[in-house]
Amino acid sequence: MKSVTDKIALQHLINSYLQETGNGRFIALAEQSQQLQNQSQRKTVLCIPLHTLSAFLYVPLEYVSKVGRHRFADLPWVEQEGQGIKISAVNLAANLLENLTIQENDKQLDTSSLLECWIQSRRALQQFINYREEQIDEVVALEQNFIQSEQALVLGHSMHPAPKSRQGFVQDDWQLYSPETKTAFKMHFLYVHPDQVIHDNAHNVDIPSQLKQDLEPFFNAYHHAKMAEYPDYALLPLHPWQARYLKDKDWYQQLLHEGKLIDFGALGWEMKATTSVRTLYSEQAPWMFKASMTVAVTNSIRVNLYKECHRGLLSYQLWNDHCLADFRQRNPRLQTISDPAWIALKVNGQVLDETICILRENPFKPSDDVTCIASLCQDHPFEAQNRFSKIFAHISQQTTQSQSEVALQWFDRFLEMTILPLLELYHEFGMAFEAHQQNTLIELEEGMPRNVWFRDNQGFYYIEELASEILERFPTLATDGQAVCPLALVDERFRYYFIGNTLFGLINAIGMTGVVKEQQLIEMLQAYLIKAYQKYPESNLLKTVLHQDTFPYKGNLMTRLYELDELQADIAQQSIYVNLKNPLYVAQTVVEAEYA
Repeated sequence: MKSVTDKIALQHLINSYLQETGNGRFIALAEQSQQLQNQSQRKTVLCIPLHTLSAFLYVPLEYVSKVGRHRFADLPWVEQEGQGIKISAVNLAANLLENLTIQENDKQLDTSSLLECWIQSRRALQQFINYREEQIDEVVALEQNFIQSEQALVLGHSMHPAPKSRQGFVQDDWQLYSPETKTAFKMHFLYVHPDQVIHDNAHNVDIPSQLKQDLEPFFNAYHHAKMAEYPDYALLPLHPWQARYLKDKDWYQQLLHEGKLIDFGALGWEMKATTSVRTLYSEQAPWMFKASMTVAVTNSIRVNLYKECHRGLLSYQLWNDHCLADFRQRNPRLQTISDPAWIALKVNGQVLDETICILRENPFKPSDDVTCIASLCQDHPFEAQNRFSKIFAHISQQTTQSQSEVALQWFDRFLEMTILPLLELYHEFGMAFEAHQQNTLIELEEGMPRNVWFRDNQGFYYIEELASEILERFPTLATDGQAVCPLALVDERFRYYFIGNTLFGLINAIGMTGVVKEQQLIEMLQAYLIKAYQKYPESNLLKTVLHQDTFPYKGNLMTRLYELDELQADIAQQSIYVNLKNPLYVAQTVVEAEYA
């Protein structure tokens, strides 16, 4: 089991390193010596120099990708002066990361924090795989409902060096609050003086009253007595981890001492953590709860921000506004999951971000086959397959189509539902989503795409050069929501999040099934983009995606190395982007000749 964990953890790190530094080369079978062929299992080998050891890292590849993520056939090994040396996974990771100090030409650069995160992520990964070992095939089950899919993401972000790092979790937290362990728990509720509470929602419903009504079946005699004594107090939901964390705050103790805060404890529905860790779901609850957690999950401390509360309300109102009515009618399969309500504590007139709880729409029934793209694209930890392997085989058995035909049809249908409508939103309304694999949900019907949702208003953007109609109707998107950004920045985000992360992720995962080549899927995507470019010939976004030989890609390794927080930092300085060879590149003269 340890070797499986080491292989996956090193695969995450090495793929990130190779992509962001370009510091490595592939050795095809024909170029390998007999000795290397024996060690490589007659597969393509990736070779990376380890400068600190004057050595080379070698890893045999089960799958080589055109869009970034390579699947390892076995554990890497290290050779020094042509001789293999014994080295642990942690030591190998440490030496690989030390390469970055040379790559960045910065002797002051400290890789220890990133190494610590990688070790923590690796340890968590081993714990999760051990915990799920007897039911591990569930992660690639043919059908999964929303929460099954959310809790199936055992391996995490495939192009992040430490996808399971959670700085702040200690001891039993990993098992109690992680989606990977499938544990259910109750939220923690405070009962708070109305002067200390702030809330709003897009439905013109009083949130404290709504919570009291929804939670009525769960109140005990103590709760009823306190509510009778203080009928105007409001219920404030917290993640139980956050409730424990906040109890040491001076303001908490002061409010408790003054009788303005009463601890109601664990209460309500059995909640389950989703892929983001801090967003909680129950089949019975009318909402999902996106709670603040002062825990650094991958690149960011997951505390809600006051501006995001406004952004959620405004985005909900906009999506349901008449200015998008025609678009929605023409594209009924493309939807958003909105965050139309929120509640928080305020002390001395200041909203405490660490107490903000956002209430998210909860549209899914347990019978719905709904999955986030990240979970859909995930490998089986032990076998060379993913969920697409099961889906394509099943559809092929039910029809007369080959698996290759099914795969091409699946991807084409997904593109038809998403790429052209999203580009219309972008160019004609000035609206864009940070639609990465985790934030993009897809409902399947008999295995084929039926509906797509985009979630998380942290990544809803409005382009100042293009969104004039929207901003005229909703001017506070720029002020309260702080969601208006310049075209160049949104170009960068859309290119990476939807194309580089989600679409390249799908191309990689479908290609890994072996039923079609990645190049076939790339050409299918190119055709859609060319069609869009003909409709929007002035689009710099489409021009760069198609005709620029490099592609700006978010570097999770570098972002984590420089300890940038993607949620707290200024939007223009949240992450580091690197330029990669563009797999979608097509010469402009070729397009002009073909479509002349």
